[in-house]
Amino acid sequence: MEDKETAAEPADDSTDALMEEYDRKRRNRADDVIAAQAVICILLGAALFCAELFRPDIAGELLGRLRGLSADSSFVVPNPIDIIIGYIDKL
Repeated sequence: MEDKETAAEPADDSTDALMEEYDRKRRNRADDVIAAQAVICILLGAALFCAELFRPDIAGELLGRLRGLSADSSFVVPNPIDIIIGYIDKL
């Protein structure tokens, strides 16, 4: 009788465990994206800081390029805050 129970339990447990894992991953996906973006920003900040210490000319060019890209308004997806501000200014 123990053989039947042990044989049946892993199949049920594995299916339930897979479904729970799938649901958990689906729910936490936004948190993973935010965490990855935070890590990338921290690494880029550290890299720019180190570049400023050792190669200020290159760091200045990179920072200027970053400022130019952030000020560029030809994005594929416009910034929604700018759109809202534009509507408020027209009122």
